[in-house]
Amino acid sequence: MMSTDIRLRENYANTLFELARENQAIDAVKEDLETIAGVIQEESDLVRFLMSPYFSRPCKEQLVATTLSARITELTMNFLMVLIRHNRVGLLPEIIFRYGQLWDAEHRCFPVKVTVSRFLEQGEAEKLTADIGAAVGGAVRLELAVEPGILGGVIIRCGDKVIDNSVHYRLRTAVKTILSQVKGRK
Repeated sequence: MMSTDIRLRENYANTLFELARENQAIDAVKEDLETIAGVIQEESDLVRFLMSPYFSRPCKEQLVATTLSARITELTMNFLMVLIRHNRVGLLPEIIFRYGQLWDAEHRCFPVKVTVSRFLEQGEAEKLTADIGAAVGGAVRLELAVEPGILGGVIIRCGDKVIDNSVHYRLRTAVKTILSQVKGRK
């Protein structure tokens, strides 16, 4: 069973996405949400202020309008006002994340996490992105992580699929195979 916060996040994000689609503003709203996420990151107290019971709703609406009206579309501004009126601003980071997932699905853009043993040069990262994009049949938003402990090779995570072609994994698998063969002979 889904928790209330998750259900609310899903409902708000889905509703915003559908409104953006109706207004042919899916990309513009995504840019707006990225702007808002940046403001939240820079001003960490903003969400706490907007959730605080000590400040009036008009005060909160005025702050958001003053801060963001020149930077985001009217649709996104109206959406923020709805969140404020319903005391749901605390869900905003999760709504932004979920909207990003909906945007990715709409644009066949796959978030892929790749773990390598060393930093990749620019050309290597671009080639890897292109190769994975060709394999999944869409655009790829690549997140690179460096983990020297894998010794070499690569670990690729796309959705719920994991391809572990690291040297560490291959060595561990080889040792398990040898040990099972030795135990089988006894």
